[in-house]
Amino acid sequence: MKIDFSKIDSKQQTRSDYSVSRDGEGWRATLGLRFANRDGKTVLLDRTHCGPLRVQRPFYPESDAVCHVYLVHPPGGIVGGDGLEIRIDVDENAHGLLTTPGATKIYRSNGKTANLRTEIRIASHASIEWLPQETIVFDGADSDALVRVDLDSDAVFMGGEITCLGRPASGEFLSHCNIWHRFELWRHNVPLLLERARYVTNHPVLMAKWGLQNYPVVGLFACSRSDPSLLDAVRASVVADSNALFAVTELHGVLICRYLGEDAEQAKEVLRHAWRVLRPLVLGEKSVEPRIWNT
Repeated sequence: MKIDFSKIDSKQQTRSDYSVSRDGEGWRATLGLRFANRDGKTVLLDRTHCGPLRVQRPFYPESDAVCHVYLVHPPGGIVGGDGLEIRIDVDENAHGLLTTPGATKIYRSNGKTANLRTEIRIASHASIEWLPQETIVFDGADSDALVRVDLDSDAVFMGGEITCLGRPASGEFLSHCNIWHRFELWRHNVPLLLERARYVTNHPVLMAKWGLQNYPVVGLFACSRSDPSLLDAVRASVVADSNALFAVTELHGVLICRYLGEDAEQAKEVLRHAWRVLRPLVLGEKSVEPRIWNT
């Protein structure tokens, strides 16, 4: 296993560099969504899809101002050669929340790489909450995944990801894999947060104190607004179990929560707790959870 924190040149790397590779065979799917504000209600103005990737109808469990959308991938798992691409645009004064019905599963590779790309563009005075459930990486997986968020002035992003390396609850750990995952926040082409993780078989960083310390579950939650009061609020409220690690930091105006542990369910609860604390303070909205989380 190897973690690579190499640099990105924003002038040389454009959105076209993130497009899904068309090499190999497998499911190809694209999804395009556009959220817009219409008289105080956030609506899903545009919705396009090709292949097995789509959304259910929008939900409004809290108010018309916040549109909840569930991303659905009917095949239920991703294998080598698959390519999934999601593009989300959020117009001014719109507010969307996106999640998934269940975990994303990346299965053993057939010798090809699975490619996953998500691009989120948020206009001024708009906000998106990106709250997918965990990604489970099966033994033998080969994947290349990117989430890139581009923020305009005063745009707000809250969200993150949880990665499970193997299925420790079932006694399955990764004996071989090739995983390349990135999570990026940008504002006006200036990087705010660049997370780059490369997981390769049998690298000593898996057990290193400065690495994963033999923990199989890695979680990240980021909020594009931060100040000392927000840091203090999360630190005072969120506590992980004694067999896990949790930390809150601030970097370039971004509040970053990190989880390292053994249990995906605990990771979800810990990071969702941080979300519950931050949501009313940052967005002025009560913490109304998506209904799908209760099924």
